[in-house]
Amino acid sequence: MHFDPNTGEKIMDPGDEVQATAENVVNQAQEGAAQVQADAAQANNEAAQAAAAQAQAAQNAQFQQAPQFQQAPQFQQVPTDTNNIKKGLPIGAVIGIVVAIVAVIGVIVFFATRGLGAKVSLLNTITNAYDGEFLSDASKNLGYKPFGDMTVTVEMEMDDIEVTTSFASEASSHTRSVYSTVTYDGFTIDATAYIDEKQILASCPFLGDYLFMYDYSTDKNNGAIADLLDEADLEVSDLNAMIAFLNDNSGSIEKFYDKSVAYFTECVASLDFKKTGNKETFTVNGDKVECKEYQAVLSEELVAEWISGYQKIVEDFVEANSDLVETFEDLSGEDLDIEEAFEDLLDELDGDEEATISIFTKGKITAAIRLTDSGEDQYYEIQLQGGDYLAQNVEVIFNDDGDEETLLTISGKTKGDVQTTTIETEDENFSFEYSYNRKTGEFEMTMEEYGSEVYACEATITFDKNSYTMDFESLSSYGYEVDFDKYTITFSTKAEIVKPKGDTFDLGNADEDEFQDLAEDIIDELQDNDDLMELMEELDLDYYLSSLF
Repeated sequence: MHFDPNTGEKIMDPGDEVQATAENVVNQAQEGAAQVQADAAQANNEAAQAAAAQAQAAQNAQFQQAPQFQQAPQFQQVPTDTNNIKKGLPIGAVIGIVVAIVAVIGVIVFFATRGLGAKVSLLNTITNAYDGEFLSDASKNLGYKPFGDMTVTVEMEMDDIEVTTSFASEASSHTRSVYSTVTYDGFTIDATAYIDEKQILASCPFLGDYLFMYDYSTDKNNGAIADLLDEADLEVSDLNAMIAFLNDNSGSIEKFYDKSVAYFTECVASLDFKKTGNKETFTVNGDKVECKEYQAVLSEELVAEWISGYQKIVEDFVEANSDLVETFEDLSGEDLDIEEAFEDLLDELDGDEEATISIFTKGKITAAIRLTDSGEDQYYEIQLQGGDYLAQNVEVIFNDDGDEETLLTISGKTKGDVQTTTIETEDENFSFEYSYNRKTGEFEMTMEEYGSEVYACEATITFDKNSYTMDFESLSSYGYEVDFDKYTITFSTKAEIVKPKGDTFDLGNADEDEFQDLAEDIIDELQDNDDLMELMEELDLDYYLSSLF
């Protein structure tokens, strides 16, 4: 597809990328919470840093189309060479500002599609920025949601070894399972672990026909495990509470996530983009396009309000789980002082600095996004130069009083069913290239740092409505080729729970004698396993195994 530089109209059908993008923005906005704290504490210009932090969540969402993919991880990979940092902007803000400019794309997409007022709808032109990107289009129908149903399965074969591991999670019942099987030279070992809102179950037929069970819904477990906990100044109820919390039985972690998402989307929505009357010309699809500027101000005072508001959310979460927090504090030996942590963060802000975010639009296209530090003749800018989709070719520049320097480029091309994207920094310290064939599913990726290959792979990606599979043909890391006959990763939004079976052994109520008997039974089981003993001899490990008996 292309965009008419005069009318801004798309030549090809727009598709439904808007909805997928908006959902991903919501799903990833939680990351903004931690990023605000980290960036604000590390830079002198906290307004610029907070802009980078808030927008990081949207940037991740814009490019992350599925849990195993990131459409454009490049902006997190820019080398932080301090020799390239310009005077007038704090060191910690340089890369963050670049991220922030890019990330505004996702922020505006979200609000434009939610109809949050005319001031934002003026900027809804960028909702088609990735419509037409083949990987994005292919992953639209996965339906992945945080805390939703999912199954991830990894299968690998190499030489005489076969390994399969599958993790599954069912949201409604807070049930999860992990199943793994290893086969070597015809000898197989498998194990299953399972947890629901009441109990933990585990089995490993290799060790005997046992179903190890721990019921954490009751505090009446009074076996040897209670004695062990007592030695650590803990009670059974403490252990049970930690398990229930980590399994999120009450949904407290999910609720905290949802509140954080809602809060930060509300914060970003409060940015008031207004028409400035300024017009500038940019190149999109090879044509000169005159664009209007819309601008919002992000002050340190506003950032302080955002941080204070988030402090209340965190404090409510900690208070709701106060008993558990005390247990973790006892185990770690450190106190969790939320108020002091936020006070230290707020002390870094003096309230006098501000940054401006400018978006330049024409019709249905957005040509550039700019972040300017107050009182400086310097700014960072992302220029969306178009292609078969608006963000296929992008240039990130630094402008110092009219003197421009390119920091990063994204160059994309489409040839038939194949799209290739190359991302590289101007200093050539980092490059990332991938190609995807939407017809055959062929995918190739290479990442280099300082002229040396870091990662490379060739795979075939098969998409279904609710799943995708990556079947690797080659995989290397830092020049080392991984030798395998088969390596596949499958992600599904369906929960394929595996529940172990066997004769129940109650871990919560078994005494020391019963544990001793269990150990003896397991040793006998191993000694009577002729296949195991032959395998151990073949591997010259029989001596070590016999030393255990």
